[in-house]
Amino acid sequence: MGSSYLYLLALVLLLLPCSGAEISSFDGSGRLQRLLDGGEELAVRTSFGIATPGWKRIVTPWQGNRRSLTRNQQGVWRGMIEAGPENMVRVEQTTSTSGGQTRIHVQFKPEVTIEAEGVYFWIEVPRAAFAGGKVQDTLLGPAKPAGHDLLFVESPKVQFRNSDESVQINATLDRARPISIEDNWRTIGRNYAARIELQKGPLAKDVIIEFDLLLRFSAKPDNTPAELTVNAARQRYKLLGFGGNYCFNVVSPITDYTLQNLRQPWARTEMKLAEWAPENDTPGSRIRNDFLIQQKLTEKKIPYVISVWQLPEVFYTDPGPKPERRSNRHIAPDQWDALLKSMGDYLLYGKQKYGVEPDLFSFNEANIGIDVLLTPDEHRDAIKKIGAHFARLGLKTRMLLADATGPRGTHEFALTAANDPEAMKYVGAVGFHSWGGGTPDHYKAWGDLAEWLNLPLLVTELGLDAAAYRGRMYDSYYYGMQEVKMYQELLLHARPQALVYWEYTADYSTMRVNSDKPEPTARFWFLKHFSDLTPPNASALETASSNPKVLLTAFQSEHQYALHVANTGSARRVTITGLPAGLRSVRPIRTSETDDYKALPSIKVEKGRVQFDMPLQSLVTLTGTDQ
Repeated sequence: MGSSYLYLLALVLLLLPCSGAEISSFDGSGRLQRLLDGGEELAVRTSFGIATPGWKRIVTPWQGNRRSLTRNQQGVWRGMIEAGPENMVRVEQTTSTSGGQTRIHVQFKPEVTIEAEGVYFWIEVPRAAFAGGKVQDTLLGPAKPAGHDLLFVESPKVQFRNSDESVQINATLDRARPISIEDNWRTIGRNYAARIELQKGPLAKDVIIEFDLLLRFSAKPDNTPAELTVNAARQRYKLLGFGGNYCFNVVSPITDYTLQNLRQPWARTEMKLAEWAPENDTPGSRIRNDFLIQQKLTEKKIPYVISVWQLPEVFYTDPGPKPERRSNRHIAPDQWDALLKSMGDYLLYGKQKYGVEPDLFSFNEANIGIDVLLTPDEHRDAIKKIGAHFARLGLKTRMLLADATGPRGTHEFALTAANDPEAMKYVGAVGFHSWGGGTPDHYKAWGDLAEWLNLPLLVTELGLDAAAYRGRMYDSYYYGMQEVKMYQELLLHARPQALVYWEYTADYSTMRVNSDKPEPTARFWFLKHFSDLTPPNASALETASSNPKVLLTAFQSEHQYALHVANTGSARRVTITGLPAGLRSVRPIRTSETDDYKALPSIKVEKGRVQFDMPLQSLVTLTGTDQ
């Protein structure tokens, strides 16, 4: 057989569906984010772009959401690179995994001839992981090279090894290509990058440029045991529990399933003001469906937030001829009275016809304008106007402070209103969204703000990657484990009273639907650990862990206890000490890549101490009573 045939055969095999553990993770816009080997992971990122003449800039598909790649149901990403006002390049990216390798195939097709320095592909690896190691056979030293590049070679492969060769990345290219190794330090962090030249010079119209890459990551498992401690005498805050958003795509068997099968202390719905009018409350309408959801929440005695996204065009400073979704739009000052009347009419109608009344109201993510944009001063003034109007109408609905996204420094958006006594008369809780995650200090700032105001803190959109809806990138076990890590970090540092997941409907769903029957994924079972196994109205106990890859949260209500242990790395032995004297045994529930919410035999507690083994990338919840 010829070598070209063998290579083609290899590519075909790589495109076949694979089973087993995940070995790579892409974001919602098509960029590789991580490589995995068993329980070990490494932040490895890929990107590609066109260098404009004189290397003045690099243009990519990810410069603005309009040009992001979009993944179809066949797993193919498509998008455009705008190299100039009329210089469009069509891009197609295909990814697959097989045999422990991740394949990335990229194709570029210019619509016109484009002057450029060339087309390039980057593989970026964290500098901290490989400093002191080698790339190819060249030492990765501590100092920046005198020139731009550490190394320049023409090769069909790139290999990064750490200092003891326990971590390796092997990249196999479709053929020998010019490769520059860079040592970068930018605002986003430090990395080593392999810049691979796909084509040098101009791009000819309709001439396709293709590139194929195989990535393999190998790492020695870190099975270091974890020593965890609980201080049952130190109660930190009250947790009501986990709930769900019921805002978009609410008509689904998933909606009914979550309402019936998950305990919920809080929920959130949408006030669809852009469609609101009493005559629009017809069978099957979105207005009717929302009121029916609110009615179900009310029957179950679940308090809920109602939030506004889109307004009728007349209420904006830049009204259009027809309703449309656009971000960063301001409320017209002369329309406030009409807007207040519309919101009040909606709530009074729901109260009188359906017996529903939201507990809290907000504009969704007004700090970034999704869809209404408010400055901190405008946010304060809106709270006073809306809060006073609802009070005059005799409504119980109070205001939710902030409802901002994401957690990184956004608490500052709330401070102007928080320091205004008149505004705070109408505020019933503080809220933020967790998209993108944050550091312990970011989370702590939100908890401190709520504590300072003596108000409940709600994570009103609990989610990891806001772009994960593109191609259902959330529909993976590894994504679910990253969510679990976020849950634990929020509970440890933000101290929320409730976390409201985005969403408990067919949007960002934790389930698949087969013949109208919901089929829970691991992400559903992860949520059930926290929602159903945590005692209602529980006190969060002080905890500590000797291992950063193992996170422990513990909760107690009267005589009931729940301990959530998340192992985000390789398999290991876990020991927990400091358990109350009256706790004689605990019952484990485990979710892993092979177990869905599996009940395991009880474990005896001896002198406040319990030991057990955890599989890689898994969640175990221990429950018990001290009676």
